Amino acid sequence: MAFFKKMLARVGIGNVDIDTQFHTEEFIPGEIVEGIIKAKGGSVEQKVDRIYFQIMTEYLKPVETDANRDGRTEVRLEKESIVVANILLAESLVFAPGEELEIPFEFMLPHETPISIGVSPIWIRTGLDINNAVDPSDRDDIEVLAHPHVAVIFEALEELGLHLHQAENEYYPQADYHLPFIQNFEFIPYQNGEYRSTVDELELVFYPDEDGVEIILEFDRKTRGFKGLMADMLDLDESHERYYFDAEELEEGASSVADRFREIFDELLEG
Repeated sequence: MAFFKKMLARVGIGNVDIDTQFHTEEFIPGEIVEGIIKAKGGSVEQKVDRIYFQIMTEYLKPVETDANRDGRTEVRLEKESIVVANILLAESLVFAPGEELEIPFEFMLPHETPISIGVSPIWIRTGLDINNAVDPSDRDDIEVLAHPHVAVIFEALEELGLHLHQAENEYYPQADYHLPFIQNFEFIPYQNGEYRSTVDELELVFYPDEDGVEIILEFDRKTRGFKGLMADMLDLDESHERYYFDAEELEEGASSVADRFREIFDELLEG
């Protein structure tokens, strides 16, 4: 009978059962997350080699389809899951049959965790590594608010009459960045905003850390007439720039940051 129970545990029947419970309903990158993992042993004694979290999300990745009759391939966007970060919680635990444990934890949510804006979900997967058995896991979808440094940028752009129109996780590998995607934020002017007649749209990518936030900015001017048409065709109406806002500058508040953006926009519009 004991051998039969072990065989069942190896295929996930009578295995360790887990439930992760967080002490907060909203998550902020760079801040501490606390909670407990409730675990219950299965029908046989089992050794857990490690307990870990995976911060996960999805992004859109272009994939080429098979060539059609004309020999041409098309590109479609597919959703792909990605591990943003792995977090080790505990190692080498032994569960007696039916034993119940509460395992407290705390960890810092990585600065690069995407924000819960747009269609891409964000979740935390709790995993247990058990030798010769199906590893149990638990998924918890989470609500991630803007990093404090990014939140100031959002407020500043709102002061300038720009509102968030769209946000997506997009495939964009970079040699100096460990994730193969970016979270791209698209802003457009309000009808009565100060940039309604000069700015078509603004796209931003944020790289926050404890010292500040780096921004990649794509600035699309509004163009009119024949010169505007030529500019659109040659992409001359677009500007790609990098800027850095340090923590001290951001602590001065949204109005001060809005003034810095106003200087940036005016310089780009004149260029």
